[in-house]
Amino acid sequence: MDRDKIVEFLNQDLSGEIEAILVYMRNATIALGEACKAGHDMEGIAFDEMRHAEWLADLIVELGGKPAMTHRELDFGGDSARDFVRRVVELEKEAIAMYKEHIAAIDDEMVKEKLQHILREEEWHLAEFEELLEEL
Repeated sequence: MDRDKIVEFLNQDLSGEIEAILVYMRNATIALGEACKAGHDMEGIAFDEMRHAEWLADLIVELGGKPAMTHRELDFGGDSARDFVRRVVELEKEAIAMYKEHIAAIDDEMVKEKLQHILREEEWHLAEFEELLEEL
């Protein structure tokens, strides 16, 4: 796979991370204001997503590309903590599917290793959010 295609995939991944950061931080702020445990969990995981975004941007630059820093129109998921957590479960599932697809398609081992590390963290996030959803 050529570098331009890898950069395109990494920019898609970066866009997903940016969306997650914005949704998680906004929803965490509201939930924290309501003294809800979900707010703390979303805030903590948003920091993981920020680290993922940084890694992806670094990879893009290393490959000669420019980080796109874009995202889809934001969907915050509703008005309650339960709605917020349902939405972040959806985002984690989307991210996991996209990372798996990109890992399968990319032949650069260094890039694959970084994406596999991020994928493992996303799978952990999903498990944590699914558990939180059950508690709510």
